[in-house]
Amino acid sequence: MVSSPSRWSKAAVFAAILIGAVAGSGAAAENATLVLSTGMIAPWSNSDGTGFHQILVRDVFARTGVQAKVDVNLAAARAFHLADDGVTDGLAGRVAGMEKEFPNLVRVPEPMFFNDFVACTAGPPPPQRWDELTSHGVAYIIGWQIFERNLPTVRDLAVAKDAAQLVGLLRIGRTEVILHERWQALWQAKAMNQAIKCGETPLARVPMYLYLNRRHEGLVDKVAVELRRMKDDGSYQALAERVFGGLGASVTGVK
Repeated sequence: MVSSPSRWSKAAVFAAILIGAVAGSGAAAENATLVLSTGMIAPWSNSDGTGFHQILVRDVFARTGVQAKVDVNLAAARAFHLADDGVTDGLAGRVAGMEKEFPNLVRVPEPMFFNDFVACTAGPPPPQRWDELTSHGVAYIIGWQIFERNLPTVRDLAVAKDAAQLVGLLRIGRTEVILHERWQALWQAKAMNQAIKCGETPLARVPMYLYLNRRHEGLVDKVAVELRRMKDDGSYQALAERVFGGLGASVTGVK
């Protein structure tokens, strides 16, 4: 019995379409842009995609041959779960130890940057140790556990809902000292045309990391290597000066 040529041609066409679809989906997955999230706002991230996190992630992943970007998600718990579930590809600018609670997250071992938590004033020399805060009126953003856990009893305590309100308390004299992350404090003060001085010595210094969902585990060591190379070849420092240079004199502490 001779098979119908038309029947075989239809089968061949179907097979070709199927193979092409599978190959195409694999290529699409391979070439897809990885999406990481951060909870840190300007100057670490912004709507233009020119924040420190956004540029650093783009550049360090590009060195591994992968496209990546950073979106902002201020809901920390949701961001963690989305990355752990694989809805997003990872996290940027998070403390060590997240993998203990979220087992599908793998931490890139090289620190992404160091977070300086500082005291800032409207002019007088700012306190640079926790115990120096006790005689002052102090304010910080509600929910920031680094301050809630470490702040001693102070003369007067106020809390703010965000950075703008925090700097506003300093402007109107409602408080003498505000506690914040160095570069967000300086950026917000500049945006509000408010002169502030932040302690050069931080109250606390915390290494911050990149995390990837476990399905990208093969990239972890590659990203760590390229991040170290960026620090060694000067491109990391150049980025820090580009993003933070107009905000204050010190940018050396970022790495």
